Amino acid sequence: MLTKGIDIRASRTHNVGLFATEELPTGTVIWLPCTKCSRWSKEEVADLPAARFQALDTYGHLLTDGSLLLPCLGAYLMNHSCEANVLDLGLDFGLAVRDIAPGEEITCDYATFVEDGGWSMECHCRSPRCRGRVTTEQGGDPDIKRTWLERIEAALPGVAAVEQPLQDILKELSEPYRRILGGKTDLQQVSTGASVCAPSFVTR
Repeated sequence: MLTKGIDIRASRTHNVGLFATEELPTGTVIWLPCTKCSRWSKEEVADLPAARFQALDTYGHLLTDGSLLLPCLGAYLMNHSCEANVLDLGLDFGLAVRDIAPGEEITCDYATFVEDGGWSMECHCRSPRCRGRVTTEQGGDPDIKRTWLERIEAALPGVAAVEQPLQDILKELSEPYRRILGGKTDLQQVSTGASVCAPSFVTR
């Protein structure tokens, strides 16, 4: 599920991407895996022809239970950046970790999709901290995780302070979001073990 104020446009990073059409302030929930996303069970994934799996895995991602999820409403078109403006460590939704200006591309860090073991790609994000090659193994790198943690911790207080177009579905599906609304702003208190690879609605 993707929040409002986002359009699909040509991207310098890779083919097309998601771009803000209005200001998306720090703390805005940009996307979350939801029950409307297309999902293939572990058994269905095992039965997929190799070419079909590769096509789906390019835009979707594996969950901890072995199923494959394809984010809905165009969220699957979000491109990678090594200095992403949307992060999700310890959360089962993608959070704007800084203000995103109108016309700016919305990006996440593909290394957070840790269940796609052995996956890698050459990066063209052009950021000063570009890692050159992005791998799922980088999701376990202490230095990278520390950077994600610092940026998310700084953005968490904004979650309850800004307008959340996805609030109704977040309240229904996300335990971390409900904890934030309950006054928690420390990621250790907010996190339940849920993630975009283990959404609350799948693990509960």
